Amino acid sequence: MRIIDKRAMADLMTTLWNCWNNRNNYIFRGQEEEAQQIWERASNLNKEFRICNMLKEPLLSNNIVEKKWKKPPKGFIKINFDATVGENRIGYGTIIRDEEGFVLGGGGGFKEFRLSVEEAECMGFEESINVARRLKLKEHVLFETDHVGLFNKLNNLDNDATVIGVRIKECKAAFNFFKSTELIWTERSCNNVAHLLCKKMYSEAKNSLFELDYPSEIHNAV
Repeated sequence: MRIIDKRAMADLMTTLWNCWNNRNNYIFRGQEEEAQQIWERASNLNKEFRICNMLKEPLLSNNIVEKKWKKPPKGFIKINFDATVGENRIGYGTIIRDEEGFVLGGGGGFKEFRLSVEEAECMGFEESINVARRLKLKEHVLFETDHVGLFNKLNNLDNDATVIGVRIKECKAAFNFFKSTELIWTERSCNNVAHLLCKKMYSEAKNSLFELDYPSEIHNAV
């Protein structure tokens, strides 16, 4: 164990922890995940942990306060999106709010096939752009995600020849529809409404597009 560097050790321990959770889910719930899904969850958890450690304030402080969603700057709208992955279904959700925090619209949906976490998040990104375009929102826009991998890929597209990379390039090209656009990263606690939406779409197997008449569950969360 002493010859493994700290990063490899963290990856190993997180993977073992996710394997243990998968074992418990199989024993007590009869649910089992593929090895690829276990590894992706462990990998994403480590990435989020490392990016959190780059923040100025300590990760473990004396006054631990859960961060909340922040309003965009004046003249901007913020579009939060997320995706959730199951055995043979994915759900995605989008919520759009203005500089005062008022909901302008949103939506979500589901697909009946198996995708990796990264593929599902990419689809969530694509669909969030589509929702904004269908609602004819052309303002200055901030797209916000809690998926570190997606954020990093958008900012390192020059040498990315992967299928996901090509799809993200198409998303970036679609930015021209808006006055100005940027993808920013946030913590999961700041993206809880989009997460709630994608879980709702997943569990109910439905597609949705709304403006001011948004679901009551979302009303209680914003």
